Amino acid sequence: MNDIEVKCTRCRHACMESEWLDVPSKRFSGCTERTCPRCGCKSYYDMTPQVAWCWASGLIEIGDQAPADQVDGSGPIVIARGPRHALNAHLGAWARHGQGRSAGKLLVPGVPEADTQREKGDALGKWLAWCSGSRAAKRNGVTLTQMAAS
Repeated sequence: MNDIEVKCTRCRHACMESEWLDVPSKRFSGCTERTCPRCGCKSYYDMTPQVAWCWASGLIEIGDQAPADQVDGSGPIVIARGPRHALNAHLGAWARHGQGRSAGKLLVPGVPEADTQREKGDALGKWLAWCSGSRAAKRNGVTLTQMAAS
């Protein structure tokens, strides 16, 4: 079993998923439900550490670790780190959602329209500065990359 760190949605108790209790279900006879050991809640947040990165095209991806840079120095820019539940939620709220062929993908606003690498970097920096003002993201453990001034 793949044991993950979880946090109760009601009492915010953090523990491993294996520590949750199996209790008899009130709705389905003969079945059990996993509940928080502290308050009995049945739902939790997935606290698995994740990384978000973006490509020069503006495409944002999320995973366990960012892909390695290529030999020529090209590669993704890590833009944020945090628990899976919070990173997905916050980036989904902040990023532009793709349309047409890009449907279902997250994009950094302004980057796909930029003509030069400098303009793309400036658009990414502005967007990250705008996102970093979120108190909710900080409270939920999401940290955004700070762009160096050029």
